[in-house]
Amino acid sequence: MTRNLVLPLTDEQIVARALYLARVAPISSLDSYVRRPAGAADDTKCQDIFYLLKEHNGGKDPTAPDPADRWSRQGETFINRTCDCIGGACWCAGFDRWQPIRFAHVPGYDGWINTDSMIWEARHAGRCFAASSEPKPGWFIVCESGTLHHAIGHIGVIIGYALPSWDPADHRCWAAIRVVNVAAYKTPVGAPGVANQVTTGAGWFGTGAMFLRSKMTA
Repeated sequence: MTRNLVLPLTDEQIVARALYLARVAPISSLDSYVRRPAGAADDTKCQDIFYLLKEHNGGKDPTAPDPADRWSRQGETFINRTCDCIGGACWCAGFDRWQPIRFAHVPGYDGWINTDSMIWEARHAGRCFAASSEPKPGWFIVCESGTLHHAIGHIGVIIGYALPSWDPADHRCWAAIRVVNVAAYKTPVGAPGVANQVTTGAGWFGTGAMFLRSKMTA
């Protein structure tokens, strides 16, 4: 695996990746950079992924069939497929979450992209991430750690917006944003649920969330 890759994806290709990640669209909808698993049919959907916030989990190879890390516990043969929110978002947008050269000007992160470092970069430099005042398909919705209901920052990929205008003070507008993310969902019995799902932007309301798009080039 080659590290630090950045792929030149369009917003439409990013949305297609997000829909595939959420198990809505098939692998045939993806850009040609994605490596198909051997024997994968055109209608193959993304595998279930489970949330794990640990050691830069997932999102390291934008050419992989999905963002998840695969690993097994010592002495076990079961293969876990896990990822965190930034790992899923980076894969959708086509870049490795570790960018030691492109992100070298961001202090304190050693080139690692996460919710806090990308917001810092957009506010203070804007070389790697551009900001928008309203949600756009193919862009990120992202909040920092320590904001309302978010001890750890959270990010998703916007796939659509259902209203004709935008008012950041109106909760209905945030609820009208369609988002794909990787999050710690639970099943009705409290067990870990599938993490790669479609949701809304309502969870980012009141967090000071930003709408960001990668400006990094290949």
